[in-house]
Amino acid sequence: MKRLKRSLTGIVTLVLCLTLALVGCGKADQASKQGQNGDEVLQKIKAEKTLVVGTDATFPPLEFKNDKKEFDGFDIDLMRAIGKELGAEKVEFVDTEFKGLIPGLEAKKFDVVASGMYITDERKKAINFSDTYYPGGLSLLIKKDNQSINSIEDLKGKKIAVQIGTKSVQFLQENYPDIKRVEVEKNVEMFLELKSGRVDAVLTGLPAAKVYAMQDNSVKVLDKTLTNEEYGFGIRKEDSSFTQAVNKALKTLKENGKYQQISKKWFGE
Repeated sequence: MKRLKRSLTGIVTLVLCLTLALVGCGKADQASKQGQNGDEVLQKIKAEKTLVVGTDATFPPLEFKNDKKEFDGFDIDLMRAIGKELGAEKVEFVDTEFKGLIPGLEAKKFDVVASGMYITDERKKAINFSDTYYPGGLSLLIKKDNQSINSIEDLKGKKIAVQIGTKSVQFLQENYPDIKRVEVEKNVEMFLELKSGRVDAVLTGLPAAKVYAMQDNSVKVLDKTLTNEEYGFGIRKEDSSFTQAVNKALKTLKENGKYQQISKKWFGE
C-alpha cells in the first residue's frame, strides 16, 4: 500500500513538473514571438529613449549634412518627429553608403532606414517598408544650354550618371542597356559629373533633381518623369509591431499638421 502511495505521489509530481515546464515553454515561445514581431525594437526605444536611423546623407533635400555638419533634410525632420511619437527622446543617425543600408539594417546596426529609398519588389525580398511617406519618380537632369536632349531616347549612346545601389541603375539596365552608365558612390558625385561634362545627364529622384536645379541655374530637369515611385522607410521583416507603430506615428503627424509643416519647409507649397 505504501509503495502504491509513493508511486501515485511520484506520478502527481511528474505531472506537475511537466505542466510547469509546458507553461514555461509557452511563455518562452510568447517572448520569442514578441521579439520576432518587433516588440524588441519598441522595448529598446522604451528603455533607451533612442531611435537609431540609417541614412546616406548625400541626397538633399531628403537627407544631407548642412554647413554645421549636422544631419538635415525632409527625411531627417520627419524621422525626428516620428521618433518623438514613438517615445524616443533622441534620434541618432548613422551615415552609411546607400548600398550598405539594407545589409546594415539586417545586421541591426540601426532600427530603421530613412534615406530616400523607393519601395520596390526587389527590396521587399530582403526588408519590409512603412507606408509611403512621399511620392517620387526618376527624372533626368541636364545642362540648361543643352538643346539636343529632350527625352531619354536622345541619350542612347551617351552617358548618364547614376548612384550605385539605386533604382536608377536597375531602370537603365532593364530599359536602356545601350545608354552608358557612369556609376558613382555618392549622390553629389552625379551632379559633379554633369557639371564637368563627363556625362550628358543625371538620372535621380525628382525631389533631389528639382532642389539641385533651384540651387544651380546652369542645369534643368526635364518635364517628364520616367517612373512613378513611392518613398518608404525600410524596416526589418521580423519587426511587424515596429512597422505598425511607425505607420501609426506617420498617420498622426499627417492628422495633426506636423507632416505638412515639414513638407512645406523642404518642398514649398
